[in-house]
Amino acid sequence: MLIGKGITVRGEITGTGDLHVAGRMEGKVNLTGTFVVEVGAEVEADVNATAIVVGGQVRGNLMAASRIELLPSGRLHGTCRARSLVVREGALLNGKVSAGAPAERVGGDEELAERVRRDEAGASLR
Repeated sequence: MLIGKGITVRGEITGTGDLHVAGRMEGKVNLTGTFVVEVGAEVEADVNATAIVVGGQVRGNLMAASRIELLPSGRLHGTCRARSLVVREGALLNGKVSAGAPAERVGGDEELAERVRRDEAGASLR
């Protein structure tokens, strides 16, 4: 799914699949899939996803079951928690970081986090 340039979405998005934001998003995201903030995009949200890639600007809490990657153009102001964190040269990270331990959900919603862990375990067996 794509939230295109010039589009603003406010609210909660929950589901399975990848989500790319090229415009603006405010609210909450609970996603079994990859959440991508494109260069020039703005996100003010708490995001829980399998993986997160930040090329634009994010204010909020990020939790990824596997990986968070900040691209050189990425700006994160908030909390991030993931098994793996990659911060490319030029990226800005301002906030609290927890990386390397099994990820837990920001906000305490353990059901989706457990589902993501099971999906990852099943994928590694294939």
